[in-house]
Amino acid sequence: MDGPVVAAVDFSEDSRLALEWAARQAGLEGAPLMILHVVHDPAASPGFYHKPDEKWLRPMVDIAEDMMERFLATAKADHPHLPALASAQVKLVSGLPAGRIVEVAGEADARLVVVGSRGRTGLSSILLGSVAERVVQICKVPVVVVKAPEHEVSG
Repeated sequence: MDGPVVAAVDFSEDSRLALEWAARQAGLEGAPLMILHVVHDPAASPGFYHKPDEKWLRPMVDIAEDMMERFLATAKADHPHLPALASAQVKLVSGLPAGRIVEVAGEADARLVVVGSRGRTGLSSILLGSVAERVVQICKVPVVVVKAPEHEVSG
């Protein structure tokens, strides 16, 4: 397969770890890296974000672009030894995350999809669903799920 390693990110700590793993793997395979973010913004009812430091609403895609820039700049600064990050293709698309991740991976002829997971188990996983779990179920190429360590909740 000549396609990229696709790292699906949502700007969380979990996806930061998944991006690091994907960049390392792309380097090992000599493969291109694609960093994908799906803006959960159904076309039938486009949404807007309000940034805390601004007084107006902006389209979600515009805010997602800003977030991706900051996310990627931090990743590059934290991991200058990962050349795949410097040459990565960045793609933002709108839609429902699991289906769009699989769709974009197929269009790109991806060799691998990497997603992060919060590692929820039990009832919370059943009630909340999991993008990572759904991608694993429907994706036609291998999927790596990078789990972040569970954080203790004080209370």
